[in-house]
Amino acid sequence: MRIEHNGQWTDLPKACLSGFSFAVEGLALSGDDAGLGISLIGKSPDNDERVKRTIFKLRDRVFCYQVERYPNVDDQDHEIREYERDLQ
Repeated sequence: MRIEHNGQWTDLPKACLSGFSFAVEGLALSGDDAGLGISLIGKSPDNDERVKRTIFKLRDRVFCYQVERYPNVDDQDHEIREYERDLQ
């Protein structure tokens, strides 16, 4: 997959898109002269959990993250912790 920003095309690393199978419920785009950000939010078809994948292009570099739950037995149901796992 390739993205275009300011007339320049950039190939996304395969790690950014591997295992990417979910029904999209939300899409957010943001950008300026320095870079571009894409966030996709949806539900996994396997376990019905929320999935959020974020891809950033900053100058000549591409960063990919997936938000995942951080399990902690001391947390209540309404206190779910999350972290961004680097996909590269």
